[in-house]
Amino acid sequence: MKLSPILSLAAALWIVTAIPDASAQSSTTQIKDMLGSLWGRLRAATPRSSATAPTTTVTAGLRGSEATESELKPYWRGDKESDAGSIAERKALEAAQALADSGKFAEAAKAFDAFVAQNPRSPLAANAVFGSAVAYASMGDKAKATANFQDFLKREPQHPLAKDAEQAIAALK
Repeated sequence: MKLSPILSLAAALWIVTAIPDASAQSSTTQIKDMLGSLWGRLRAATPRSSATAPTTTVTAGLRGSEATESELKPYWRGDKESDAGSIAERKALEAAQALADSGKFAEAAKAFDAFVAQNPRSPLAANAVFGSAVAYASMGDKAKATANFQDFLKREPQHPLAKDAEQAIAALK
């Protein structure tokens, strides 16, 4: 008779210890879901290079007569050196994103950081900082992720991903 209450108590203790902490699992799942969402939002906010587009749109025009030339010269959008630079920048950012998409977060973080170091004044630098922050968060490095999200907010407080960065900082604390 005394054995029955002891067995039921032991069974209850075993059940309580066998059940994983639901709040810890829930928190981890929420962070993983948030990171997946952030990768998707970063992809949507980052312009893609025309090389990945299924079709090509070409714009042509004529330059007006200039003081030193008497003929009109056609030009193609993209002839400028600055356009070539922006294409290279987009491709570099896409390469970093591809590393993240394949789960190589350490390499992606390095690629995003290298992009920012090489192109600090690029309009895409903020996206690279955001990508780096998400990569560090995906690796579990909360300190670097938080620092990069804060850097992102300093660079571009009006960026479409600013609210996401604020939510990520709150979730990583």
